[in-house]
Amino acid sequence: MKKKHYLMAALCLMTVAACTQKTELPENPEDKEEYRDSQGNQWIYNAMLMRWVLMPSVANGLSTTHYYYPKTGSWTDANGSRVASPSNVKVRPSSTSSKSSGHVFGTKSRSFSVGS
Repeated sequence: MKKKHYLMAALCLMTVAACTQKTELPENPEDKEEYRDSQGNQWIYNAMLMRWVLMPSVANGLSTTHYYYPKTGSWTDANGSRVASPSNVKVRPSSTSSKSSGHVFGTKSRSFSVGS
């Protein structure tokens, strides 16, 4: 019986630790909000186009600006062409529970985080 209690306590601690990561892109950023991730990449949010602008730098090895659309998880380059995510920039989804609205229960939203 005690073994189950320890297992449940460990699961609860892992859940709390996962929720307190500091590498997440802000979920509700304001226009022109700047963010610097743990890898040293500089991100600027464009509220009108609902995308993050990843500025080229030595840290990420990019020679041109890339745009990241968190709603779709897609990337484009400076020309607007859809491209694969830069190999040395890690963006991984982390699921978080959203508040229920109306009669919908158990819905989940996705937020995106930048990992090292």
